[in-house]
Amino acid sequence: MASVLAGERVLSISRASGRQCVPPGHDKRQNGQPNRISTTRFTLATWLPKSLFVQFQRAANIYFLFISAIVLLDFSPIMWSSTVLPFCGVLLWTALKDMYEDMRRRRDDDAENLRHCFRWDFTRKQFTTAKWCDVLCGDILLGLQDEPFPADALVLYANRGQAYISTVNLDGETNLKERRAADALSAITDTLTQGSNVRSLTSGKDEAVAHELVQALAAQAAEMVLEQGLEAKLAAPKAGLVDMDGSLSLKTPTNAASKALSEHKVAMPCPLNYEHFVPRGCVLRNIPYVVSMAAYVGPDTKTRLNCAQTRAKISNMQHYLNRGVQGLVITLCLFNIYAAIWAEIEGVENPEKWPTSWPAPATRFIVYFIILYQIVPISLYVLFEIIKLLLGMQVNKDPQMVDPRTGRAALARTADLVEEMGQVNFVFSDKTGTLTENEMILARCCIHGHDLGDFRPQFPSTTTKAEVGSKQQERIKQILSSPDCNLHAEVRWFFLCMATCHNAQVEPALDPSARPHFSGTSPDEVAFLESASSVGVTFTSRERLPGRPGWQLRLREPSSEQELIFEIICEIPFTSDRKRMSVICQRGDQVVCICKGADSVMQDLCEKQLGIADSDHLAEYSKSGLRTLVFASKVLERGFVEEWHSRYVQAQTKAEGREEAMAEVAAEVEHSFSIVGISAIEDKLQEGVPEAIVTIKKAGIRFWVLTGDKTETAVEIVRACQLFTEDMLLVSLLSCTGPDHSLALLKSAQEKIEVAQGGIGLVLDGTFVGAVLQADGGSALLYTLAMASRACVCCRLSPQQKRKLVELIKAHNKRGITLAIGDGANDVSMLQGAHVGIGIHGKEGNQAVQASDVAISQFRFLVPLLLCHGRRAYRRVSVFLCYILYKHIVLAMGDMIWAHQCSTRFSGQIAYPEWMSSAFPALITGLPVIVAIGYDRDLPDEIVPLCPEIYMAGIDRLYFNARVFVMWVLSAVW
Repeated sequence: MASVLAGERVLSISRASGRQCVPPGHDKRQNGQPNRISTTRFTLATWLPKSLFVQFQRAANIYFLFISAIVLLDFSPIMWSSTVLPFCGVLLWTALKDMYEDMRRRRDDDAENLRHCFRWDFTRKQFTTAKWCDVLCGDILLGLQDEPFPADALVLYANRGQAYISTVNLDGETNLKERRAADALSAITDTLTQGSNVRSLTSGKDEAVAHELVQALAAQAAEMVLEQGLEAKLAAPKAGLVDMDGSLSLKTPTNAASKALSEHKVAMPCPLNYEHFVPRGCVLRNIPYVVSMAAYVGPDTKTRLNCAQTRAKISNMQHYLNRGVQGLVITLCLFNIYAAIWAEIEGVENPEKWPTSWPAPATRFIVYFIILYQIVPISLYVLFEIIKLLLGMQVNKDPQMVDPRTGRAALARTADLVEEMGQVNFVFSDKTGTLTENEMILARCCIHGHDLGDFRPQFPSTTTKAEVGSKQQERIKQILSSPDCNLHAEVRWFFLCMATCHNAQVEPALDPSARPHFSGTSPDEVAFLESASSVGVTFTSRERLPGRPGWQLRLREPSSEQELIFEIICEIPFTSDRKRMSVICQRGDQVVCICKGADSVMQDLCEKQLGIADSDHLAEYSKSGLRTLVFASKVLERGFVEEWHSRYVQAQTKAEGREEAMAEVAAEVEHSFSIVGISAIEDKLQEGVPEAIVTIKKAGIRFWVLTGDKTETAVEIVRACQLFTEDMLLVSLLSCTGPDHSLALLKSAQEKIEVAQGGIGLVLDGTFVGAVLQADGGSALLYTLAMASRACVCCRLSPQQKRKLVELIKAHNKRGITLAIGDGANDVSMLQGAHVGIGIHGKEGNQAVQASDVAISQFRFLVPLLLCHGRRAYRRVSVFLCYILYKHIVLAMGDMIWAHQCSTRFSGQIAYPEWMSSAFPALITGLPVIVAIGYDRDLPDEIVPLCPEIYMAGIDRLYFNARVFVMWVLSAVW
């Protein structure tokens, strides 16, 4: 067995030695159950100590602990029970709440740990059931369709060579991802031909019989792998979902296996990457079964390594409340000092029970501290949490924010920030999927300067998406069916590129006359495949090639019943930095690289620039608000491809700097393209978006659109949203070459603004944003310019640039509240960087929702969320905090006045019966007000959107500020 470094492991399975894991300590963790997961915070023994420790991190509880200690002194003017018992009750209530939440976590843990899976029994030589918590590193597992995997596992055998997994519960992405066995394993298991017709073998059979048949087939695959003596050396576990590295060797290959490895030119050791692993919790889709080996278990799995909590957000009201409490405590101390000094001046005699060994002023200071401590109520923070909980529940149950299409309601994932939504100064919004539907449809395309017409339905109310542009379909079909047509070759190759350059999957329809179902990583790809299929160029299947990392794609053309076969040698995936994807494929004896990407990137990668006709059509599409992509291709030499591909595979298996290495190698082939054509996709605005933006602007909120889309498209969408109006002067800061250039652009923009008559709209791009953030003083100038404008759209931004713009506003406007709203994974950093993050349930997965503070289904629901719930929450919380402090100050003032009476004269006597001091703040004036304020409505929901100007009260902080706080305090004193 090979030696290993820290964190690494070597797993070995064979018929002779069974399962082995080095180092063996992996199997001994957690009392021999290394795959057990635990999210609980406490055990029965540590529950109370840990809960109390956490509670005393809050300064207010330390204050009340001090009060509870001094009230136990013999000379305390009040009974200890009236203070200590309520404080203990508050601590116990919070501790019991912690215990309840921990019990729920333990229940969820047990539900996962006690799930059952199928594990290979080396003694009985068959798959038997086992609990998830009992799975060990190196165990051979059988994964069935629609079942999750119990550990991060290495794929040993996939039915028909490829496995499709759903990772929606891990990364929020709804598209299926492909996984496969390593080249060495796929080469030797290619002889298991019975795996290709599992569905036909099991169709029509009883469920139990079909399950036994699947187990028998999986057992054959397991036996074949065990016969070869597999040894896998795996890198230390990492949190990244694509950070999986290692190598695989066969120690005792049979003659047949050695021959298969030689035929497929598979070298040993065989490198491993993320394509060969399935993460714990992901679900197997579309194939009957997969045989895998547990590689990482328990705390080492991706799900556990990614469980780090983001930093909690604290509302500004909480900060203001803490400052107010600090001021009241200081005031209390000053009065106590005053009482002690005045009593000394007056020569007041101390009561008999006061200690004679203590200085009289110190004793009197402590006594009045005890008497007046309720100026800061014990129940303050508990009642604060209760009122926020009520407000969060009202968001969840609001019928006006229920999506009529899905029935999904709004969800306040945290109630701590509800009042923040009533004070928002800036809204930062994504475009695609947030303002638009993210339902793509091919609208136009241009091939060699020829526009092929509008593919969109002429009558949307009666035409389905599958019937897009029927007239254009027939025209394209005629061109494709007529080899003599002038555009036949060009149009045919354009749609073949469209049906080939993707990583989508296809599910054949049960009805032969119906179109297949396509699923891809983005709606763009699905739109391309549906459009190509509508004209007869149909993507019918994708199958893995044994012993190689490529695929075999089958396409069907309208003019031929025979399918076209493309062998995909390599796929270079899309990234936000590259803004393109490429596939290298072989058709017959010809090897071709097909690339699609943003026009700003693709023009530099092509041998010739776009022609005048192409450029005009591109500008026309962009001004119409359509999303454009450029398709290009080039023919490659086979010898170059073989040498290049080996280096690209090496880059894929790098442990460090993988992305940079892959991009560097990819650049060697992605150049000197010939333009094939231009596609233009329409993404319609969501219902009610223009009206919602107009309402938000009238409420006094500044609105920014942050998108990765091209400038022209984004500007036209923003115009359609009525964010930019006809009377506005648009100031563009684009194509920046460096920090100095960005400052020059800013100064030029300021000069234009100074002489402008109407409103100002800013248009920025990623080059300018990146440069201005690096320039000295650039951030301040950009903020000043932004405050002088009425709206802003920022294009070609990366996810990190989105967040940096949010942080720029936060840095230069300390009092301002920022709100970010988005629907995709590229919006997560922006949502986390803003004071309030709103996630939209979209078609790009659930990552934005998982990172959000509040989740909604449509952008238009932002209006009732802010103007109704946010505005009311700010008003209610403000009044509640002022009132609860007011009534305790009133109570304390009675004792302060009583202290000055001749009969008592700072002798430390209390003004009220103790039962009154306890009942007055809680029962008499506390609970009734919570109910009243929690459900108070100043205006009906139907009226509020008609007068959005009332939201300005929250922006101007009219209900809770230093002046208002002082007025309430003075009113209590009076």
